Amino acid sequence: MIENKCIYFGVCGGCQIQGIDRVEYEMQKMNHLKSLLDGVSFEKLEPIITFESGIRRKATFKIDYGCNIGFFKAKSNDVVSVQKCPLLLPEINALLLPLKKLFKSFVKRSDGNIVVAKVDNGLTLHFENINIMLLDRQKIKEFAEKYNVLRITSGAEELYKKEEPIVIFNSVKIPYPAKTFLQPAKETEQKIVDIVLSYLGKNHFKKAGDIFCGLGLFSFYLKDVADEVLAIDCDDEAVHQLKRIANSYHFNIESKAMDLFKHPLRADKISEMDVIVLDPPRDGARAQCLEIAKSSVKTVVYVSCNPLAFKTDAKILCDGGYKLKKITPVDQFPNTKHLELVCLFERD
Repeated sequence: MIENKCIYFGVCGGCQIQGIDRVEYEMQKMNHLKSLLDGVSFEKLEPIITFESGIRRKATFKIDYGCNIGFFKAKSNDVVSVQKCPLLLPEINALLLPLKKLFKSFVKRSDGNIVVAKVDNGLTLHFENINIMLLDRQKIKEFAEKYNVLRITSGAEELYKKEEPIVIFNSVKIPYPAKTFLQPAKETEQKIVDIVLSYLGKNHFKKAGDIFCGLGLFSFYLKDVADEVLAIDCDDEAVHQLKRIANSYHFNIESKAMDLFKHPLRADKISEMDVIVLDPPRDGARAQCLEIAKSSVKTVVYVSCNPLAFKTDAKILCDGGYKLKKITPVDQFPNTKHLELVCLFERD
């Protein structure tokens, strides 16, 4: 939760909660969560886990034709130009004014998105729907060198690269593709991993599944507690990097790219596993949960960034014979009503 007031609060549409003490803040978020989960049967709801401000490592900024860089106003497509967001890492905030100056110098102005990410070895930039002319490319290169940006991409094109951006999972370095999902903060990411591992206890498994694996955040930890790991995701580039790194270290990880919304992993394949970690996008994983519900896998750990979508999936799993043993809320989205959930389902 933000301790100091943000000057853009009430205009910027990003945050909805500010100016209350921590006890009231946590109570509001938990009450909202309970209302969203009404009708879902669970055995234990843990206290919310919160973090200090200023740790978010990835943000998508809007830019308009006037080179205003920031976030949408509440219930509007107008951009609130920001110079600093208290939620973000200082390294990201430090780029905002220089980026505005850079875009003002472009041959053509356009509205689009700027995705800034702080990975484990530096900063990356990705431009979406922004006109990049030939005369702009030298300016982009000079900007990257001046502000020590590792890589700048636009759409599918690489405009500049000093070195390969990497993320580190369980001491393993993995190249970070420009459009691949990354948890909002490194601290919250590690806490989620710790909770998942605590749910698994000291058990060792014959085969584990990492469904919607991304770059393999959970896979690189599951390899230490399972003889085999199957990692699956819709993101071809993420799976490619995961496979390349896992093979280079001879890890016990098999990875596949599959459209899990149209072609979910079938129940017979899921039944070959002892445990599954499921971390879908915001819309949830209805098709995949229908297959899991038909399977015999004993333990399912579901990581959700959208409690409303989770509610639908949880009902499918519970109707299929699972019991929702535990829910741990993680405040990945401070000063909003949103929460990340780490949930344990088990079959008797």
